[in-house]
Formats: sequence, C-alpha cells, structure tokens
Amino acid sequence: MKSFAIISIGLLFYAATLPAVAAGGGEPVKRELQLIYLFDGDQPEYIFRIGQSGFRSIASLKEHLATWPAGSELTWAPGCVRLGNEPLLSSEKEMKDFRRFLSDRGIAFILIPSG
Repeated sequence: MKSFAIISIGLLFYAATLPAVAAGGGEPVKRELQLIYLFDGDQPEYIFRIGQSGFRSIASLKEHLATWPAGSELTWAPGCVRLGNEPLLSSEKEMKDFRRFLSDRGIAFILIPSG
C-alpha cells in the first residue's frame, strides 16, 4: 500500500509540473532553462533542463515549449564558462531562431548574460 501512495504522490507531482496547456488550463508558466554538461564520453554532451525534464536537442526543447500558453516566461542564465559547441550559445543563428520561435508563441525569453 505504501508503494501505491508513493506512486500516487509522484503522479500528482508530475501533473502539477506539466505546462498549463498540457494539463488542460491556459495559465502562463514561468520556468528556468539550464544547460547540463555530461562528461561521460570523449566529447561533452549537452542537455537542456527545465524543472525535472531534459531535452537532448533544440528541436525537442521547442516541441515542449510549443505546449506553453502565450504569456509564459522562460529565463536562462547560462553563465560565462564555455567548452565550445554548446547548443544555442555557440551559434548566433540558432539563438536568433530560438528567440523568434518563442516570440511567435508569445513566450517571453529572458536571457541573463554572464558578466
């Protein structure tokens, strides 16, 4: 019975962390984006993280963000340490496309540059 209660609590937490549109509502959400570095192989791997969700590509990140309602806000403070080839950070074109994608959906993007 304890495992059922734990699973139930876990499912309730998961549902509470879904974007409002996916959960059936239309309330804007505010989340923070992080870029996680994985040093498991010869080359670093990068994963975008929002809350407890991870995305291996810009495409999968956009797919998730497309479910957010207009008026939502995504904040990113990537810091100043760079290894090279980081998605979005290493390409001005990728960053412009990402900003346009968010703007087209009415999602505010707050980039906090390193200083």
